[in-house]
Amino acid sequence: MERQENSQRRRTCHKQGMQVRQLRLVNFRNYAQAQIEPGAGLNVLVGANAQGKTNLLEALYIASTFRPLRPVRESELIRWGEQEASIKVRFLHHGIEEELLIRIPTEGKRSVWLNEQPVSRQSDLIGRLKVVCFTAQDLLLIRGEPAERRRFLDNELSLLSPRYLYSLVQYRRCLEQRNTLLHAHLEGHASLESLPEWDMQLVKYGARLLSERRHFLEQLQLFAREVHAMLTGGSEVFQLRYEPGLPQKNRSPLVDMEAALPYKEEEWANALQAALREVQTEEIRRGMTLVGPHRDDFRISIDGYDARLFASQGQQRTCALSLRLAQIPLLKKRTGESPVVLLDDVFSDLDPERRMRLVRFLQPRTQTFLTCTDLSMLGDVPMQEAVVYHIEGGQIRSG
Repeated sequence: MERQENSQRRRTCHKQGMQVRQLRLVNFRNYAQAQIEPGAGLNVLVGANAQGKTNLLEALYIASTFRPLRPVRESELIRWGEQEASIKVRFLHHGIEEELLIRIPTEGKRSVWLNEQPVSRQSDLIGRLKVVCFTAQDLLLIRGEPAERRRFLDNELSLLSPRYLYSLVQYRRCLEQRNTLLHAHLEGHASLESLPEWDMQLVKYGARLLSERRHFLEQLQLFAREVHAMLTGGSEVFQLRYEPGLPQKNRSPLVDMEAALPYKEEEWANALQAALREVQTEEIRRGMTLVGPHRDDFRISIDGYDARLFASQGQQRTCALSLRLAQIPLLKKRTGESPVVLLDDVFSDLDPERRMRLVRFLQPRTQTFLTCTDLSMLGDVPMQEAVVYHIEGGQIRSG
């Protein structure tokens, strides 16, 4: 009877944007037990450093992506001395209320339930609760290594497209096998008889990744330009350049996304196949795969200048924020609903005017969780409809 009532309640919720209705933690990070029922708009988590603000955001992030914000073992998510942590989230998904429960044991694999039913293929739930998350680490999108930007592409596209996630897994498997073969041949332990077969697989899945990334970045740039203009009052022009991991002769140092890159998947397949032929001798000599989406990159510029080299830290932070916020309208366009927004220490290096513009941009669009060390950082931001949570030592007090 209780399950029937729960099912009926889920079916009769009216349609609205994605929204977290309740978050409950048990033995997660520094929380013994915690529960919040956040507001539909701005939710401010305020407290000194190392009190647990980011841990709340991380719990929601895990519920969306099934991985922690920072690269740690899952056992490190469990409160010290305990045997299991759990995250339970009630949220609206296309207007229907759902409940997701994740249990993380000290030993063995995590277990997941959706609407009280066990889930065997957890990858099917990646992105069911869609979030956009900004942290200080996002500065690496501007000034970090290419691997950081590829990780961004893979993470965001995996949330949007099960086909992309499947192709990414298959591409990585092919790449590993191909590199193993090339290295074994270099060491004199294998022939290259099976190389053409691995080339076919690499081209098949690599072309999918290249095509999806190009389409995603093209859309992202359109929205990021608008967001960046909003944050800067139109004083800066944001530009994004995709640099696929293929030979590109005579490439201009700064070109728009409208540059002559392949567009359709079959065009990317032809380009990748030609690139493999072009570098085959060098790959055999070095024993590794030299072209493909595992060598992709993208660059950000402001007013025509590379943001990694010439932008101030404040400008770099605004660029990274523009990339993240651009995902809000992009996800709305692709999925039909806005994501939940998580902003960790976003106000650092933003002047009061940009802080105000940021909150005005978010308030009518999304449910937002924002951390800060002091409410004074919000300045003149209107707080009439905001929900404030004070956090200290893993304890949460509202008001």
